[in-house]
Amino acid sequence: MQRNTKSFKSQVMLLIIFGLILGITLNIDFVLKRFSVLFAVLTPILIGCITAFVLNIIVTLFEKKLFDKSNNKIIQKTKRGLSILLAFVSMVLLSYILLNIIVPQVSKSLSVFINQLPHLFDVVRGELQKYANAYPSLQEKLQNGDFDTQAIIQKIAGTITSWAGGVLSILNSIFGILVNTVIAVIIAIYIVSSKEKLREQFDKLFKKIFTIKSNRKLYYILDLANDTFRAFFIGQFIEAIILGCLCTAGMFLFKFPYPAMIGSFVGVTALIPMVGAYIGCLFGFLMIFPVNPFMAFLFILFIIVLQQIEGNIIYPKVVGTSVGLPGLWVLVAIIIGGGLFGVVGILLGVPLMATLYKLIRDIVNDNAHELFDNKVTTKTDIKIERDITNINTESSIIEMDSK
Repeated sequence: MQRNTKSFKSQVMLLIIFGLILGITLNIDFVLKRFSVLFAVLTPILIGCITAFVLNIIVTLFEKKLFDKSNNKIIQKTKRGLSILLAFVSMVLLSYILLNIIVPQVSKSLSVFINQLPHLFDVVRGELQKYANAYPSLQEKLQNGDFDTQAIIQKIAGTITSWAGGVLSILNSIFGILVNTVIAVIIAIYIVSSKEKLREQFDKLFKKIFTIKSNRKLYYILDLANDTFRAFFIGQFIEAIILGCLCTAGMFLFKFPYPAMIGSFVGVTALIPMVGAYIGCLFGFLMIFPVNPFMAFLFILFIIVLQQIEGNIIYPKVVGTSVGLPGLWVLVAIIIGGGLFGVVGILLGVPLMATLYKLIRDIVNDNAHELFDNKVTTKTDIKIERDITNINTESSIIEMDSK
């Protein structure tokens, strides 16, 4: 009888799931539209949670290294606020240094590029003219073509302006980004400053809703995800620093223009897994080309070699090992995450894949005792069971007193 009841419940659950999938499929346009609206509303909250996670890593580091050993009561009471302040000051200072390195050099390179653009057109046209005799159609186009560089520049500027949607649209977008950023920062500060209280509140909620076994499973998965994401962000940051330093050192060694500026930019874009260096390569090519076109193509070759070293040696060892994910699955996570959710998917795809990979690995190797054992094996389990026992004991005493 019990087996038939379980079988009936399973069949009902399957029918419900099938009905939901069918309903979503038949109304996919409506669902996607509602989902996009919901995602837009929740964007600052999601960004705030991600910012809080990264901020907490820096704040914890400051607390342990600077304040935990102090016996001063005032410092102990204010260490969280001081650590948050130091974390933001560090990030602002780092951003200021990078902008001071990158922005002036970009402005200078753009000025050189605009000034040399007419000369570059003449050089390209001259090179094409050499081969025009062998190709009559090309010679005719070159003779009849009107290469007015100033008109071309004006046309490009007009295209960019119209593509951007006008000044009002740009200002509106900037205002929206600023509002979301401010809200996200406020949420991140609140989460980090009161993380112990929030954890206590969620602990109480989970104890009321779930059983001890379900809590054990939930905490096991959350701890695994937390360790994986933490290791990923730290490893990604270290890998970006290594790649930026290698790029800068190599550019100084081979006497490329703007080594500090391009190396810094490559290091920043390297925060995007695997493909970030190629974004930096495009930027470096555009900056070097007006100064020396030949060196610009050599720079592409240099970045390809550096990217091979980074992709096959540095990234799998620093980030792949730190999150416990083989290099193949790192690449798969980037492709899937980037294809579905763009840059955010690229950044979060690797730790999500690593969490799933570790979970499946532990299940296959029978190491996930927290998911399947009914025994209390961890400190968290013991605490949960003790709390529930205390609650039951207090309830019994209250009932006896009422009688």
